[in-house]
Amino acid sequence: MAPNGTTNGKSTNDHDYVLGRDFLASCRLNLQHYLMVEDLGYHVHPSIAIKPGMKVADVATGTGVWMIDLAPKHPDVSFHGFDIDLAQAPNPEWLPDNAKLDVLDLMKPVPEEFVGQFDYVHVRLLMYVIREDPAPILSNLIKLLKPGGVLQWVDMDHPTHRFDKARPEYSTKYLELAGTWPSTLATEDNRMDPKWVGKLASYYKKQGLEVLADDHKYRDKYHLGYYCEAAFMAWEEFKSKMSDEHAAQYDEILKKARQEMEQAKRGISINMEIRVVVGRKPQ
Repeated sequence: MAPNGTTNGKSTNDHDYVLGRDFLASCRLNLQHYLMVEDLGYHVHPSIAIKPGMKVADVATGTGVWMIDLAPKHPDVSFHGFDIDLAQAPNPEWLPDNAKLDVLDLMKPVPEEFVGQFDYVHVRLLMYVIREDPAPILSNLIKLLKPGGVLQWVDMDHPTHRFDKARPEYSTKYLELAGTWPSTLATEDNRMDPKWVGKLASYYKKQGLEVLADDHKYRDKYHLGYYCEAAFMAWEEFKSKMSDEHAAQYDEILKKARQEMEQAKRGISINMEIRVVVGRKPQ
């Protein structure tokens, strides 16, 4: 089944996705997943109880790794992964028996067959997808929920970004440039400098959700080296979407940033807050 105008499991409108979908991008997503779980200490927020018979939607599932981690541990729960493009997801034959995948475009109306079907909706890492206003996508996520269902949204809060050093004398000049330069090119595209994540709880309230949690924390220093590797992978993906002129300029910045990393013996990293917002739909 391929809802919302799809062809061969891929949406006909990919909304000019700024990141990649190849095997390296999939490796980055999986690395980010495991680092995030380690930093947060959970897949499912402590305010949410997974119970037998529940139906769980993993929206923007990507490689499906969050769902695939959980499904074998909860064989009496149904998991349904959705994404606008399933190119990075596993072959359906390799999914757990209680998990399945479908194409879903969050920027279009939710197909009737999915409206009000889920006890728990999980969504993550839309910071570079939403241009400015998360309200339309949030509205669609809420439509997936049953009355009394819960939504868990996990994202990176870009305005909180900082550049950490293991020692004060280490330089982060080019690392900082690598992290900020793409947003200077996107004068008409707010996805490269998203400011809505920190306000997500207020969007929940405006759409009638009861906010159960609004948590935020910086990444642990033990994982910063790995997180910076994932950041470099994302930056390379950004570069692949730039014009030849801008890509050449950015490549020089990335080379110098990697040299800084080597000189600091991998003791510098970008860091930003992970924000987790949980809300309940009224009965």
